[in-house]
Formats: sequence, structure tokens, C-alpha cells
Amino acid sequence: MKDKESSVDIYAFVNNKRKDLQDSFVKKIYDLGGGKFIFQIHSPTLKKGSFYIDVKKGICLMDAERGQDAGNLAMFLRKKFMDKKIKAIYQINFDRVVRVDFYNGSSFVMELFRDGNLIVLQDDVIEYALNPREWKNRKIIRNEKYIPPSLVDPLSLKSENKIEILEKSKASIVQTMATRFNLGGELSEEILNRAGIDKNLDAKQCTDLIGQIDEKLNECLRETEENKGYFYEEEQLVSPIRLTFLNREPDRIMEDFNDSLQMMMETEIKDTPENLRIRRIVENQEKTIEEYRKASETSREIGVIISSHFQTMKKVLQHLKTSDQERLSFDGFVIEVKSKNKAEKSAEITFNENTFKLFYDRSVGENMTSYFDSSKDYLERIEGAKIAMENSIKGIQEQQVKKKKDRPRFWFETYHWFFTPANHLVISGKNTDTNEKVVKKHMGEKDIYIHADMYGAPSTVIRNEDNAEITEEEITEAAAFAVSFSRAWQNGLTSGSAYWVSPLQVSKTPESGQYVRKGSWIVRGKRNYLFNLPLKLSIRMIDYREAKIAMIYPFRENDSDCVTIIPGSRKRDKVAQEIATKLDTDTEEIMRILPSGNADII
Repeated sequence: MKDKESSVDIYAFVNNKRKDLQDSFVKKIYDLGGGKFIFQIHSPTLKKGSFYIDVKKGICLMDAERGQDAGNLAMFLRKKFMDKKIKAIYQINFDRVVRVDFYNGSSFVMELFRDGNLIVLQDDVIEYALNPREWKNRKIIRNEKYIPPSLVDPLSLKSENKIEILEKSKASIVQTMATRFNLGGELSEEILNRAGIDKNLDAKQCTDLIGQIDEKLNECLRETEENKGYFYEEEQLVSPIRLTFLNREPDRIMEDFNDSLQMMMETEIKDTPENLRIRRIVENQEKTIEEYRKASETSREIGVIISSHFQTMKKVLQHLKTSDQERLSFDGFVIEVKSKNKAEKSAEITFNENTFKLFYDRSVGENMTSYFDSSKDYLERIEGAKIAMENSIKGIQEQQVKKKKDRPRFWFETYHWFFTPANHLVISGKNTDTNEKVVKKHMGEKDIYIHADMYGAPSTVIRNEDNAEITEEEITEAAAFAVSFSRAWQNGLTSGSAYWVSPLQVSKTPESGQYVRKGSWIVRGKRNYLFNLPLKLSIRMIDYREAKIAMIYPFRENDSDCVTIIPGSRKRDKVAQEIATKLDTDTEEIMRILPSGNADII
């Protein structure tokens, strides 16, 4: 099933259900967690209905399992909208954005693309955003005026403006219509098919065809008024219009398009109350991790400030011991004493626009070390919170209604691994123990040892069990794999370097007086370096001994049926969930193979 509603889906829903939602009253609001909500409404036509919102996927009229407890967000939304009358509901600029206005001047906006957002407005000014964001020309943060993501409305765009866009476009007509006209890919392809226009034509070649394009656009929009839902099973598509570009009849026609949207949502909302509770815990853990990260950075910054101004801090501490003066001046700096706690012998000072606490019964070095230790402590807490969050996520995964059949686990899945196009197995350590085993237990004389040119990177081995030649392309792939599973990924790098050697050059025997830690190895002799190795990985499902398993491997041009990732900003578990959906497998299956750190899907 497609994972998000399109612009035309939203257009059809809003226009066909407007009479049910407009002038209705909001009676109760439920936060289901994960950006999912239910607004329970009363209207003359619906009587009692549920407006279901999933900011990552879309909207429809349906009910879902609800938790017993109302969290802070649900209470805020209830206070804001409960017993209020809906004045209008409308789609903004034919985008995946829907706005609901109330008679008292309050509103909420649903941005139903990417990670999604629920934004609460009062007289067009943002009062709350589920996911605060800032861009160059748009801010979704408190007290900012709300600006929609797209200011182009294809339904009101004049022909001369469309022709101008086509003349300046360097893309195909279908790409230009999907992005520059803001119509989306599915509708653009359907319009062109109905108009008999080759979708791959350059946009510049289609300026004389704008009349035909507009005619078929209006035809499609009129068809949505029939409120039918068309389901195409093979493509797992639902649509409010017949998709003639698929060249076959729909597998099922529903008399109410909302039924199609409900079918699309159902697989995701069959959560037990326990799952919903765990989801809220995960969200709180994510916030806690972010708070710890900020606290760690702040403590480290203060430690650096104290270290960089050691002599000045020494004078400040000496003065704090003997004086209660609130404004000091040393070495060209003005220091303000904000408060003083004589019981614990500390003072809060502002130094060079930074406010922090100093203990004047301790030395400068002790104060500095205390902040650095605090920074490390927060980092350790982050690791603990991550483990707790992963356990919570596992709790959800174990209780999913739609479970995948258990499959056998193979020995190489203990490591990071992939098969090269020539079917050589590449394995790479995940930790100290597996780094040790990769070399000690699995590396043979005909194999190749690879290591990213970075401290703490995993030992990687190309296994050569059939004594066939290992090609340069395979070595390059394995080297890129080694770099991708090093700290380079967590640091957000786009490329890195690595070297390869023969197994005979790898030893555990150190020089006299040296010590080799567990998981580390001595490499002697010439190292063959490879540079500019991209951090770009693909994931696909492969058949191995009658089992379907997820394999992650370096990006290959012209590869299909895969999902490709790069270091990015999205949380690892969120990326895993999306990939699992795309590849129709378990999230846990994907979590096991992803590199540590955030990522983006491309």
C-alpha cells in the first residue's frame, strides 16, 4: 500500500467530506502517539464521528484504538479546540496541507508530507508545532506567522505562468508538472496519459499543449466529485480517479473514497493500548536524549571557556572567596556575579556572555574538570537512554499485529556483512569481540583485510573460499563498506579513505614494549590506500537458502528494488521503520543492519 496520501487524495477527501466536517463541533481529542490523532466530532450529517490524522501519512474519517491516559499534548489540544465549532476546512494550494479554521479565530494545520506536522494557530500566528522547524524563508516555531510550504497553487495558476515555467524547465514534462506545477507524480502521469502526451518529452516542447493539459486536469478534478475509490492491488494504489496510465481496470471500486483511505491506514493503526503507551514512552525518551545532548554540549563549552581563560578564572575565584562585589573586571573582561550561595561556596557568574556556576572553594582545574566530567556523564546517560528506547521499540515490534514468519539466522549475521556481485562474502566487526573474531576465526590466507583510515574502525575481510580472483571493484566496495561502518557515518561525512593488505600482514604480535588491545591488530608492510570512498549504502531483500533476508551494501549504479541511505538528520529507528515498510519486512530486520547514527533516505 502506498505510504502517503497524494495531493489529489487530499483534494478529494476535503471536498467530499467538507459538508460533514464544516459547522461540526469538536467533542474530544486523543493523541495516539507517533503523530497520530483522533478529533471526535459531532455534526448533523455524521452525528458522532472520528476525524483520524496521521501527520506522516494522511487523513480520513475512521476510529482507532485509544489509550486511557491523556498526555500533555492531548490536554492542550482539548483546551484549545474542545466544544469549538469548525468554520472551514480546506486544502492549501493543492498541496498536502490541510487547514481547519474555527469561529473563535483559532486554527490547526496538518502538513502531511515527509515527517509531517500538526501546527496550532491563533489568528494566523503559531502557538504550537508538533515538529518545530526553521528554513531560510519559513519558520514553524512559536510566535511566527504561519507561511504555507508552497505558494504555487496549480488550480489558480494562469496559462501564461505555466508556459513560462515550461520554457525555463530543464526536466521532462511529467517531472515539471509534478514539482513546479505542484501536482504530484501520480496525477501528472494520469493527466498526460489522458491527453496522449509522452511523459518523457522535454517540458520546453510542450508549451503549445498547455490547453490540453489544463483540460485533462479539470477532467480529473471533476471525477473526484463522484467520491469513488479505485484500488489497484498489484501496485497497492488507491485513488479517487481511474488511473488509465496503468492500462487495466481497478481490482476493486469502492462507493466512498473514504473507505479507500481507511483501508490504506488500517495496517498502521491496529495498535494495542500497550503499544500506544510504549510509543509515548519512546517519544519522551527521544526528548530526554536531546536534553542530555544539549546539557553535555553546554557543560563541555563551559569547561573549554574555563580552560581558555585559566588565569582570569583564578583571579575570579580568589575574589569570590574574599568579596561580595557584584561587578568585577579582570584582564579586560567584565564579570557579573549573578548570585552567591555561601553554604555550598558557589557563585553564578556571567563571563563573556556565558552564565555558569563556579565553586570558589575549589581550584580552577577542579572547576574545569567538573564540567568536562559532567559532559561525559550526560553522554553516558544518552547511551543508557538509547538502550532503554531500543528496548521500548522492541516491545512495540514484538507486539505488532502483522508479524513476519520467523526465519533461520546465519552465522555471518553476527557481523556487518554483504555479498559482492561475484558472490564473495564481506564481513566486518560490530564491536570489540566481533572485530577479534573476524580476523582470528574467519580470515584465511587467500582473503583480503581492509580497514578504514580512522581510529576505532571495524576490521573488514573479503572471504575467498572458492580461491577465485577478488577484483578491484570488489575491494573498492568492501573498502566503502568499512568506511560506512566507521565513525565517519556518525560524524556525517560524505566520503572517507581506507587501505587493504594481505592476511599475512595482519598480526597480533606487537613490537617490544607495545600492547595491542582486544579487537585491534598490527598491520605491517605496504598499505594499499583507496580515497574518496562514498558513504552511501543500499538495502534490499535477497534470497539465501530459502530465506528472505535484508542485505545492506555499498550503492551500485542502476540497482533496483532497493532503498538507498546516506548520513543525515533522521533518527535511526524512524529510518528503519520506513525502509521496512518499503521492503515489506520487519523493522527489527532493518535495525540490525543499519550503521550507527542518523541517516536520510534518498
